[in-house]
This record gives sequence, structure tokens and C-alpha cells, in this order.
Amino acid sequence: MALRADRAPVWAVWLLIAFGAAQPLVWRLAGGTLPPPAFLIPLLIVWITLLVLAALATRRVSWLWRSLSQSERDHRSTLSQLEQLRTQTAMLEIVARSVDVPLAFQELASRIARVVPCDRLGLALLSEDGEEFQTYTARVEDEGPRTHVRPEVVFKVERTMIGSVIRSREALLIDDMEKGAPDYLDANVVVTAGFQSGLIVPLISSGKPVGTLNLVSRRPRAFSRAQLPLLEPIAELLAVAWVAQQVQVTSGKFRTMEVMSELTLSIASDINSALQAIVSSCDLLARADTSLSDRQDIGTIVEQARRIAELLEKMRQAAARRLQEASVSMQDKV
Repeated sequence: MALRADRAPVWAVWLLIAFGAAQPLVWRLAGGTLPPPAFLIPLLIVWITLLVLAALATRRVSWLWRSLSQSERDHRSTLSQLEQLRTQTAMLEIVARSVDVPLAFQELASRIARVVPCDRLGLALLSEDGEEFQTYTARVEDEGPRTHVRPEVVFKVERTMIGSVIRSREALLIDDMEKGAPDYLDANVVVTAGFQSGLIVPLISSGKPVGTLNLVSRRPRAFSRAQLPLLEPIAELLAVAWVAQQVQVTSGKFRTMEVMSELTLSIASDINSALQAIVSSCDLLARADTSLSDRQDIGTIVEQARRIAELLEKMRQAAARRLQEASVSMQDKV
């Protein structure tokens, strides 16, 4: 059995002492004569002293080695936390600079891969109706700045691993991707691309799942549950950024709809005022001494004017209804 690395200095000291203690026995077996007792007693005292010192040295060396090992573990943990904080800071800076979450994800891919080593990263964002995902893929190598990102593959929620993660709201660790390939469409795509293991983390904002962060590797069993605490803050930031982007888009649509609704109501009010003037004038003409044909024409004008007024009222009601629906939709996103 191989000696542990932290016990190597201790065993070296004890082997040296054992070698010295065995010298008289070896000397005797070799046919030599033992020294007189007057010489052996001081030698025995020296060896007892060495044994005591060796025992103390053993405890001291073991304690120093454990302290050094703990310091090394703490140092590695600190470096990991520092890298994670750098990634989160970079995410905040990128998200603050750009409201396009898929584009920000492309810029952050290499940093995320330094926190949790992988061969490829993916981002799946849930549509507003919750029926399908738009997926984006990023390589872990720095590829330079990009100005626009388009979704690569659109998956339905059903029969996908990312859909099961959204439903359960819990991370999914896949040690062997080929086992899920027959049942899940996204697993089949990943296996076809040559990847063997994966880790899927849900993006959750205010208790609502909005997508997933996906890591894949060409090696089997490349990920572990211990890596989840490193990815969960990143997933949370991406989720918050995605919700903020949707709120901003919805807010823009709401403002546009509000302006159009106000314009529609204003125009409808002006047209309705003109129609009322036309109807009043027609009533006056109808009371005058006019021929039968003229009264019929005036009646047709009044009838059409009232019809236009009814259409304008329907337009006003539809505009008000759309404005209310947009306001409720925006409040739900917020």
C-alpha cells in the first residue's frame, strides 16, 4: 500500500530511527561483539531522546501538513469565488450596456466556462405563451464582438429535457446523454453533435421559470452537483435580465399602443363632431319645403352618418380595450 503524501516526512523520520536502533542487532548477527554496558546506557538514553523528539516531530509535521493542505483548499475556494464574482460583475456590466440578453450571453460564455469547465454552452428562453423555447448556442472560446444573435433551434416544451427542467424547476444532471436521446428531442440533437454529458440549470425570476442555462461536454460524467452553487447566481442574473428585457419591450409596445389609442380617440371625436353637424344640417333641410326625392336623399345621408358614428364608437371601445389589455400584460410581467 502506497504511503500518503502527508505521512511521507513522518515515515522518513521513523525509518531513520529504526535503522539506528537495529544497528546493534545487525552488528551482533554479523559476529561482532557488543560494546560494554557503560557505553550502551548513554546510547540507549540518546535513542530514547530521539524517539521522544521523533514523536513530537511527527505531531508537528502532521499538524503543519494539515494546515498547509487546508490553506491550499481555502486558496482554491477563494480563487473559485473570485472568478465567480468576476463573472457576475461582467454580467452586470454587459447587461447594463446591452438589453439584448442572447447577445450578452454570447459575450459571457467564455467567463462561465472558466467557472464550470465545459465544451459548449446553451441558452433556452421560454416564449410568452410558454409553449416553446428559442435556443442560442455559444462556444467557450472568445470569438470577438457580435452585433446580433438569432435563435438557432426552436424546441417545443414537450419531449425535451429543458422542458422537464422548466416543469420541475430543478437542475438536471445528465451523466450519459445517449440514454435520453430516444425520448428527448434536444438530447438527440446534443448526442448527434458529439456531446456525452450535460448540466441544465433553470432560469427563475420571482418564482417563475423563464428558460434554462445549458452546459454540455464531450466527456461522460463531466459535471457534478457540487457545481450548481457556482451556476445558480449566474442563472438568476440571466433570468432577471431576460424579464427586464421583456418588460422593456412590452413597455415600448404599450407606449406605442397608448399613443395610437389616443390618436384614434381624438380623430374619432373630431369625426363624430363633424357628423353631428351634418346630421343637424340634414334635419333642418328635411323640415324645409323640399321635394320627396330630396327628402329621401337627406334621409340616406343621415342614415349613413349615424352608421359612421356607430363605427367610430366601436373603434373607441376597441382602442380602450386593447389599451387595458396591454396595461394588464405589462403589470403581469413586472
